[in-house]
Amino acid sequence: MPRFSPALSASTKPFKKFTNYRQLGYNYKIVLPPALRDYVSNKNDNAASAYCVEEMSVMMACWKRNDFNQQKCSQELASFYKCAATAEAGQRAAREAAKQGKSVVSSGRYPSSQVNKMLKRFPQPPLTINLK
Repeated sequence: MPRFSPALSASTKPFKKFTNYRQLGYNYKIVLPPALRDYVSNKNDNAASAYCVEEMSVMMACWKRNDFNQQKCSQELASFYKCAATAEAGQRAAREAAKQGKSVVSSGRYPSSQVNKMLKRFPQPPLTINLK
């Protein structure tokens, strides 16, 4: 039968429990319930992106070259106004589709009104945790 070295056999008592992380008797207070809400906020719905930036920069560069003479930059002005008109028509169509409840998904995200409609169909179950 093999013999253990004296260093191994010297500690016959059990190891002391690691006490740095022992529970100090704190009761955790649940501030918010751990459940999803039945709605989302609409703070990012009205984030407008910039339209016709390239046309505007070309038009302003033309103005600077020609000492802000609009008659010499008529082509650039026409292209900027055309772009602005198409962007406005697109925004108007998106607003009308949103009023009718149709999906206008161009960026891969649904508007908050549609998400709220979907979440209302499947509400969260009631809480089983006692909030303190």
